[in-house]
Amino acid sequence: MNTTVNKMMTRARRGQWLALILGTVTLVAISRQVRADGGSNDPRVIPPQANFRGLSYGEWEAEWWKGLLAIPVVDDVHPFFTGGVFGGHKGVLFPIAPFGQATVDLTIPAGTPLFLGVMNAECSILEPDPFHGNTEAELRACANSQIDNTSGVFAVIDGIAVQNLSHYRGQSPLFEFGPLPGGNIFEYFGLDAPAGTTSWSVDAGIYLMLAPLRVGRHTIHVGGTYDLTGLSFDSTFNITVVPNKP
Repeated sequence: MNTTVNKMMTRARRGQWLALILGTVTLVAISRQVRADGGSNDPRVIPPQANFRGLSYGEWEAEWWKGLLAIPVVDDVHPFFTGGVFGGHKGVLFPIAPFGQATVDLTIPAGTPLFLGVMNAECSILEPDPFHGNTEAELRACANSQIDNTSGVFAVIDGIAVQNLSHYRGQSPLFEFGPLPGGNIFEYFGLDAPAGTTSWSVDAGIYLMLAPLRVGRHTIHVGGTYDLTGLSFDSTFNITVVPNKP
């Protein structure tokens, strides 16, 4: 009788250990699948659900556009045409790739995060079609339609492709840009947008918030096509991160 009981207890313990082992294996498999389906393989990319320096990804998207549109066009020069970097809100810089094929050289101080608009679009009350809307719902549908119709989108950081870029797609809250400067980019394209103009807007796009890169040289390669307009870009950022001055 005792032998039988001991055997039963031994089998029960074995069953408990087997269940524990199988459960652990399952959890590991699930965690790997989550990372494969929804996370970046580059630890420098801040997760899209995270807040960074007090702002969500969507709020940073609004800051990206407000910063870009606050820059006047001077002698046909503007980051929208030439690429480069702008911003500085809360210490974050915004790289921008020009249309076409380009190489952009940037030098930034150590400790600087980068918020990269891989593929983005903005619609406002101010602009004409196909970037126009009169209500928040119309603006949101307009911006998302531009991103819905994109192809060949990629981002490679120091030779490592960022996986599952669709997980980094988001949209901004409704935001107001302006007051615009004189000689703003809308005026450059012939719109009635004198200095002081403001407008409500919504953004949609694929963005990557990058934690500060280490001192040295880095390469970011991005590209894609906006199918509705036929505009494409294939740009390489050669970034030199320099030490901060003592």
